Amino acid sequence: MTNREPLRIGIAGAARGAGFVAGVRVAESAGAARLEAVYDPDSSAVERFSRENDVPTTCASFEELLERVDAVVLSSPQHHHAPQAIAALDAGVHVLSEVPAAVSLLQSEALVGAVRASTATYAMAENYCYIRANLMVRTMARSGVFGELYYGEGEYLHDVRDLQQTPSGQRSWRSYWQAGRNGFTYPTHSLGPLLQWFDDRIVAVSCVGTGNHTAPEHEIDDTVVLLARTRRGALLRARLDMLSNRPHLMDYYSLQGTTGAYEAARAIGQEPRVYVRGRSTEGAWDSLDSYAADFLPARYAQPPTSAGHWGADAWPILDFLETVREGRPPQDSMPVDVYAALNMTLPGVVSEASINQGGTWIAVPDPTRFTAGIGTEPGRASPLA
Repeated sequence: MTNREPLRIGIAGAARGAGFVAGVRVAESAGAARLEAVYDPDSSAVERFSRENDVPTTCASFEELLERVDAVVLSSPQHHHAPQAIAALDAGVHVLSEVPAAVSLLQSEALVGAVRASTATYAMAENYCYIRANLMVRTMARSGVFGELYYGEGEYLHDVRDLQQTPSGQRSWRSYWQAGRNGFTYPTHSLGPLLQWFDDRIVAVSCVGTGNHTAPEHEIDDTVVLLARTRRGALLRARLDMLSNRPHLMDYYSLQGTTGAYEAARAIGQEPRVYVRGRSTEGAWDSLDSYAADFLPARYAQPPTSAGHWGADAWPILDFLETVREGRPPQDSMPVDVYAALNMTLPGVVSEASINQGGTWIAVPDPTRFTAGIGTEPGRASPLA
């Protein structure tokens, strides 16, 4: 797309949609976009969002939203992400989807088909890939600082029991789609950064849990652990805990390679740390910040001060908007296209079969091999063209 007119941005989902406003405002200041419209089935949420963020148009339906915008941000509940993305792509509207990309294999294949058939751009807004420390480690890993990577960890420990009901006392979508199923139901925050660091995809998972001790009314085990094998033979371990009585730890990661290691901070007062053979003092850790001058991409050095999640929320939408406008991803970026999005999502989808079978190893489908949308003349995104 080479049109120099500002892209009209729509938000679907008023509650989480506020997290994208800081990034849109940066794009607005450059004349690249404008926040045009908002839709949410809760009319009071729409009115509040419109008033607080000075949005000119409120929409009574998702279909109306698509008619009024060039690009839509899907910040709706996770089971709506794929169906809404498919509708937008069919209408030629660019899509930035919240996480995860889909909640089932059927949704996943349908999403791939819609991307292949559409001229519009699709991306997933995995903001944890844009956390400052994770950006640095990604650059270091891709530069070979850690040598050959063979082990990584990701943990998302976030007590969300108070989000299982709506203000009126009804069950919320989280009670069905996150805590109402047993498995690694919210995978992309833990797996996304690791898969970018390892430049790899997961081919099989084994999922086990502790059983339910803290809040027996929920289906999900207190702690769920996912072991994953990658195509290149690395081992990843991820932990999800949304019920246990403990302080949050939503951004812990580590990696181990043949020449070094990384560990994120686990508690207040700690710092992310790195050991690199030949550079670090033998047997001692370095502060990750000591590597910032060499490995923090300049593009992401100064996040907007109002952006949430430690500044990371602004970057997915800014990268997405530049990709749409310029027809290619920004230099030094790593956009989460439909295949990357599903490589982060599908391990969680198949984890439910594994945990229900006592931790049996289950193969994870390769989304590039989905046949949806191929037809007799494969589209530009088809790997089988």
